[in-house]
Formats: sequence, C-alpha cells, structure tokens
Amino acid sequence: MGHAGFVGERDSERMSIGEFVVREFRLHAAETADEAARIVADFADGLEPAVPLLRNIDDHRDVAIVSGLRIGEQLDDREQRTALGPLVASWRPVKRYGPRITESASSPPSSYRLAVTESGINDRDDERAFAASETTGADDGPRTHVGLMWVGTPIGSHAGLMVLLGSYDDATDRPDPRDWPLALSRQLQVRIYETPR
Repeated sequence: MGHAGFVGERDSERMSIGEFVVREFRLHAAETADEAARIVADFADGLEPAVPLLRNIDDHRDVAIVSGLRIGEQLDDREQRTALGPLVASWRPVKRYGPRITESASSPPSSYRLAVTESGINDRDDERAFAASETTGADDGPRTHVGLMWVGTPIGSHAGLMVLLGSYDDATDRPDPRDWPLALSRQLQVRIYETPR
C-alpha cells in the first residue's frame, strides 16, 4: 500500500503546534453551508493557515472547523460563534487534541478531509507505531499528493483520535463518498468531513 508523500518543501520554520481544536455543529439547513463557510473564513483564528469549513459526507447539515493553535495561543471564537449563531441548530462540545503528527508543506492544500472518533484506546505502543510508520517504507508504493497531515489524541482522555489530511487533488476527481462504507463508519462512531466538491 502506498504512503503519503509531501509535495513541495515542508514548512519547518513554523513554531510548534500546541494543540488542535475541533468544533462540530449542525446547521438548520444544508443550503446555508456556503454562508457558514464565508463566516468561518472571515473570522479565521490562530496563526496557522486557516482550514476551510468541512462538511460531513453523510449529512451536509453537520459541519466542522479545525484549528491548529501554536504553543501559547488561546482560542477566542466568540465573534465567530455570534456570526454563525442564526445558522446553527446545535453545537457539539469543543474537542481539544494533543498533537502527534503536525506535518505540512509550505503551500496550502486545495482540499481537506477530517476523521474524528471517540472510539479506540491510545497508549505508548500507539505512539511508537506512529513514529515507526514515518520512517519505514519510505520508497514503497505510489505517493499521494499530501500537503498537510495533522493527527491528534484527545486531551484528558485515553480514547479517540482526529486525523486531518490536506491534499492537492481536484475536488471533482475525488471518489464519491457515498461509495465508502458509511455503515461501518457509523458503527465505529467515526465522523468524516471534507471540503465541498
């Protein structure tokens, strides 16, 4: 199986990311997702390049914002929440994740895909496996055009994971998410979001 190859130079000059923040919420109507995306872009937070609003592949009323906060940064999304308020039916609790992988290229990706789950148990063996996967199989199989990889584990919990991938593919060329095993994703309590096509 191929592995992710980063396109362009990695941005090694950035300060370290201290945590990832995922905010999931449900819109009153899927038709307002574009308006919500514009608000999110207008109120981008953090010093890291902004990730656009992501939409659940199963129900476009469910959307997510992902932020990478550098060490010492504080999240203040009060203005953003106020602007989004009329569009939002309900908010999930904000999730904070400690970084395990924070790779990115110098140029921003053209599309993103996020997977979030509260299932699974994280331990030190998992961390060693992550480290090993970055150094083995470096020349095996085809590369995908990945420009960003953020992997985090929940702060204050041993269960769960978030993975954000940014790529340079054309959104219209991506496989139809309806062909994915959505029933299995629901059974495993994995929520998958992506940039719109």
